[in-house]
Amino acid sequence: MTALFGGVFCVLAALAVDVGSVSLKARQIQGAADLSAMAAAHDLARADAAAHATASANLSDVQTVDVVKGAYVADGRIKPKDRFLAGAADPNAARVEVTAPAPLFFGRWVLQRDSLNVRRTATAAIPGGQPQAMFSIGSRLASLDGGLANALLSGLLGSNVSLTVMDYRALAGAQVNLLQFSDALATEIGLTAGDYDALLKQEVTAGQALKVLESIAGADARSALSKLTRAPVDAKLKLKDLIGVEADAQHGLRQALNADVSALDLIMASLETANGDRQVALDLGARAGLADLDIMLAIGERPNKSPWLTITSKGEPIIRTAQARIYLKATTAQSLAGLAQVKLPILIEAASSEARLSRINCVGAPSVTVAVRPGVARARIGAIDETKLKNFKASLTSSPATIVSVLNLVTVKAHADVEIADQNWTDVSFNTSDISEQKVKTARSRAFVNGLIISLLQRLEIDVGRGLLGGLIGDLLAPLTQLLTPLGPVLDGVVQPLLDLLGLKLGEADVRVHGVQCPTQGRTPVLVG
Repeated sequence: MTALFGGVFCVLAALAVDVGSVSLKARQIQGAADLSAMAAAHDLARADAAAHATASANLSDVQTVDVVKGAYVADGRIKPKDRFLAGAADPNAARVEVTAPAPLFFGRWVLQRDSLNVRRTATAAIPGGQPQAMFSIGSRLASLDGGLANALLSGLLGSNVSLTVMDYRALAGAQVNLLQFSDALATEIGLTAGDYDALLKQEVTAGQALKVLESIAGADARSALSKLTRAPVDAKLKLKDLIGVEADAQHGLRQALNADVSALDLIMASLETANGDRQVALDLGARAGLADLDIMLAIGERPNKSPWLTITSKGEPIIRTAQARIYLKATTAQSLAGLAQVKLPILIEAASSEARLSRINCVGAPSVTVAVRPGVARARIGAIDETKLKNFKASLTSSPATIVSVLNLVTVKAHADVEIADQNWTDVSFNTSDISEQKVKTARSRAFVNGLIISLLQRLEIDVGRGLLGGLIGDLLAPLTQLLTPLGPVLDGVVQPLLDLLGLKLGEADVRVHGVQCPTQGRTPVLVG
C-alpha cells in the first residue's frame, strides 16, 4: 500500500511540475502578447513589424505572431467581444496572437512530445474620439473684372460697392481663422465665447459677420472690408446654414474650428446664405462687339439647407454650392445686313455641386478623401418668362427667341440647347501637404471644349420667318454667323468670372480641405482586451 501511495504521489508531483511550467510560460507569452499589441497599436503603419520585433525581444522561442488591425469602440453598451472590428478602414487598435512552446518534463513520456504550444491574445487601442475633417466646396477667385464684381456685390449688399481689383485680390489672398472668427462673432452678439452649439443656432445679420471679419482681418483685407461695412446689411443667416457640424463632431469642435478659410470665400458664402432666393440685375453696358449687355442673376438656396463648409467624421452632412440662373440679353453693336441690331437672349442654369467625406486616414501622415459630384449645367438661347427666373422650385421652359425683327420685312428666330450632366461621384484625395497649403482641387465631368457661349453659337438653329424679305434666308445666314461668332469669347469672358465669384463652375466643382484632426495621434496605447 505504501508503495502504491508513493507511486501516486510521484505522478502528482510530476504533473504539478509540468502544470507549473506551462502556467509560467503562459504568463510569459501573455506578457509578450500584451507588449506586442501595444507596440502594434502605437505604430499602426508598421504594425506587423512592430509586433514581431517586440515579441522576439521578449520571447526567445516565439513561434508565430499574428497581427490584425481594426477599430476599437469604447462603448459600454456593446459587448466586450464585439468592441473590436477587424479590418476597419480607419484602424485605431491592433489584436496580436503570440504562440510559443511550453516545455514538458515528466509529461513528455505520457504525451510523447517535449512541449505544448501555448497561444495568448491581447488587444491594444489608442484612446481618443473619431477623426474629423473640415472641408468646403466652391472656391471664389479674385476678380479681374472690377465692374462685374462690384455690380454683383452691390446687388447682394443692397448698397453701392466700389472695390478695386487689388481689393479683390487682397480678400482672396487673406486667410481667416475660423475659430477666431467664431469667438469674435460670439462676443459681438453677446454670447459666451466657446459656446459653439449656441453660436451655430444663433441668427446674425450679414453686416455683423462682415464687421467681425473686418476686425480680425489683416491690413490689406481690412481696407477692402471697410468699404463693405459702410452701409448696414440686414439680411440674416444662421451660422449652422453656413457651417455644417455632424452630430458626432460636436465633441472637440473648438479644435476642429482652428483652421483657415479664404476671406473672399467666407464673405460670398455668407452673403449667398443670407440672401436665400434672390434676383440681382446687372447692367454691364457696352462690351467689345456689343451695344448693351444686361444680366439678370438669380441665386437659389442650397438644396436641403446644405452648408457651404462642414466639420465631420463621416459622410454626413453633404455640402453643396448654391444654385444659380443667369439670363443675359446681349445687343450687338452692328446691325444685321443693315436692317437691325441682333438681340441675343441666353439662359444659363448651374445646379448645385455636392461633396461629402469619403474617408480620413490617420495612419502615418494624415490624409483625407472627399467624394465630389459636379452639378448639372445647362445653357440655352431662347426666350423665357423672366418673372419665373428666381423660382427654383419650378423648371424654366424656353422657346425660340426673336433675335431680329424689322417691321414686317423680316423676322429671325433662334434657339440652341447644350447640357453637361454626370451623376457619378469622383474621389478627390488630399495629402498632408495639400491640406497645409490649402490646395484647391477640381472634380470634372464633361466640359465645354471651346467655352459655353461658343458651344451654344455652334449649335444655333435659325429660322427666318415669312415676310417681305423672308426669301433671302441664304443672304442673311452668312452675315448673321459673322456677326455672332466673335461674341462667343466676349460673353464667355463675362459668364465665367461671374460664376467664379459665386464659387460655381460648369461641369466642375472645386473642393478644399482646411484641416484634419486625428485625436489618436501621439497618444499612448492601452490594453483593452
